Amino acid sequence: MTSIEYFKENKYIVIRNFIPTDTVPLYYEYCKMQVQSIDYKITNFKNSYDEKWDGKFTDTQATNVFSKYGDILMDSTLKLLTYKAEEYTGLKLLPNYSYWRLYEKGSILEKHKDRPSCEISATLNLGANLSNIDTQIYPNYQWPIFVSSNGKDIPIHLEPGDAMIYRGCEIEHWRDEFIGLNNAQVFFHWNEKNGPYSIENDGRPLLGIPSVS
Repeated sequence: MTSIEYFKENKYIVIRNFIPTDTVPLYYEYCKMQVQSIDYKITNFKNSYDEKWDGKFTDTQATNVFSKYGDILMDSTLKLLTYKAEEYTGLKLLPNYSYWRLYEKGSILEKHKDRPSCEISATLNLGANLSNIDTQIYPNYQWPIFVSSNGKDIPIHLEPGDAMIYRGCEIEHWRDEFIGLNNAQVFFHWNEKNGPYSIENDGRPLLGIPSVS
């Protein structure tokens, strides 16, 4: 079965090394450093903090996280990886937006389906600090994302650099409680060209800026 056939039948597919392994540490450090810098900005220069442009610690869909919409690095990656998502799904795609989170111990992602701008989505593991985990109890632990596909709840374990592409508007997905110290994940979202939604840039005039709504 080809990747295109698997995606069509199951509405998700796992892609190993969606980004090159040697670039993963850069993305992980970028996320951690940005969280530190924004926390410092809020503490010391609160009047210059702008949630839309800087990111936020108040994500309503997930607990214990920092999140950022439309990050320039992540939106650039979304644009550059569109061809690869097209190869695995067999679809022609319009980039919409990226959204990344740095989860912390105790984080939970509620079970949900996505809005129309997330018709075709990818979740990509950017790295984690799992140094507190007892490897004898949890060997090879990677925080799974669950998907409901063809009547089954399936845990998907992604190593750093791995991604899962899925139909976010059609299948439920979620994460149980995270037991590590932190985990950086980015979501990429597309629409099908000439599909039922056919949105581009999530309604923004260009990639790399906050939502205009």
